[in-house]
Order: sequence, then structure tokens, then C-alpha cells
Amino acid sequence: MPSSMPVRMIATDMDGTLLGHKSVLPEENIRAILAAQEKGIVVALATGRFVENAYFVVKDAGITCPIIGSNGGKVVDENLQLISQHFMDPQAVLQVYETLTELGSDYFVFGPEYICTAREEVAHHSELSYGPRIEALGFTYCRGKEAALACVKRACNKFFVCDNVPLPLVREQLLKIPGIELTQSGVRNIEIMPTGIDKAVGVSDLARHLNIPLSQVMTLGDQENDIPMLKCAGYGVAMGNASEETKAAARFITDTNVNCGFAKAIEKYAL
Repeated sequence: MPSSMPVRMIATDMDGTLLGHKSVLPEENIRAILAAQEKGIVVALATGRFVENAYFVVKDAGITCPIIGSNGGKVVDENLQLISQHFMDPQAVLQVYETLTELGSDYFVFGPEYICTAREEVAHHSELSYGPRIEALGFTYCRGKEAALACVKRACNKFFVCDNVPLPLVREQLLKIPGIELTQSGVRNIEIMPTGIDKAVGVSDLARHLNIPLSQVMTLGDQENDIPMLKCAGYGVAMGNASEETKAAARFITDTNVNCGFAKAIEKYAL
């Protein structure tokens, strides 16, 4: 690595990137984060997960760091203090809600302080893992048709659509709605974002806040929703398990997430 262009900030995806087998954070990756932080490098999460969910995953591993959540829709510092936030257009939110309801799709809608789904019997995975702790931060989990309708009339950061209805059909109908962008964090979902908002925006918001040029930022990811931030950073690194499209967008390719490719990339390009 040229000494004139050191990595000063690392923004990493979580699922399929930082997290290994069964979504566990490997000790090797924890050590790599701590080593980077000790060197003065800012390490941030850049995830489709909402901020409070991501916060407890790394907090339980002894890590404190900024978080770019909801695919760039919300950025906070290491103390959960807001840096930037972006919302979906209210009319687009209602159209998305009506479309998903008509199709019978299962979905979650995420707002600044809530997660909601229309199905009474469905719980988000974060509620099962961290529910009371997340709620203690002022966050609300709600479900049911009436709750969903009430939530889509509030500020919304994004929708997460499940694959109980064929996703090509869902995507076809969603593409008719102005004011939204579609991405995926896996082959079995669609994520609906405000127009122009993606992980590159979140990374840029944080880098600007820290006065770090994007040329000195490393990003790591494995899926479609990571591509914008891999392209915008000086050091875009795709995981060995990444999709071919994601690998094509990256400057470098590391090992797979289950082989701690994250730690290997940090050691090679940042430390």
C-alpha cells in the first residue's frame, strides 16, 4: 500500500462479511478491529440492519464504533448520536404498503424508533435476540395490520421484503412506484430505500463528518447492497463468498467470511 494513501476509515458490511458461520463474530475479526482502532483507524459498520440491532452485536464483543445502518439511511457515532438520517417519501411509502398488501408479501418496515410487520405472529430476529435491550433505547416493536398502517404514516427509513411471494413478481410491481430504489442483501429478500440512498451515501456522510477523504476509506461487502460503497471507496474489498457482480465492482477480493476474510483484508491493506 502506498504510504501516502493510508487507510484511515474502514466501513464493513456485517452479514456475509464481518460475521462468520451462523452469523457469529469470529475472534480473529474482533482482534483485527481492535488492532485497527489501536492504530487510529475508524472502524464502522455499514449494514442493512437497523442501527440499534447492529449496536448490540458488536457491543457484546467489546467493540464500540460508528454505525451506518439501514443501508445508509441512518448514521450514528460510537455513542449512538445521530450524524445523518434519510427518510422515504411519504407518498411512496403508502404506495409500497398498498402494493405489498395486495400481493400478500411478508415485510418489515423500519422507522427511526420502530420496526413493524403486518403479521401478528411474526417477530423480527433482533427482537428475539436483543428485544428488551433495544426497547430500553426507546425502540418499539409492533405488529398487526392496524399497527402497520399506522407506521407507514410515520417517518420510514426502509422496507425489508421477504420471499413468501415470488420476488420477481414483487420487484416488477415495486418498480412501478416512483421515489424508491430497490436493492438486495441476499437472494431471498428485497430492500426498499429512498431514492438516492445507499451505503455509499452513508459511508460518505460518516467520512465527511470525520474529515476523511473517500480515497482513504476501505469498504468490505458481499452483496448487491454493498456495491455502491465498494465503488465509492479507495479500497473496495469484496469477500470471497461475494456475488460475481459484487466482486466485479471491487478493487480487491479477500477470503470468504467463514475463513475470516475480513481480518485478512484488514491485515493486508490497513495495518
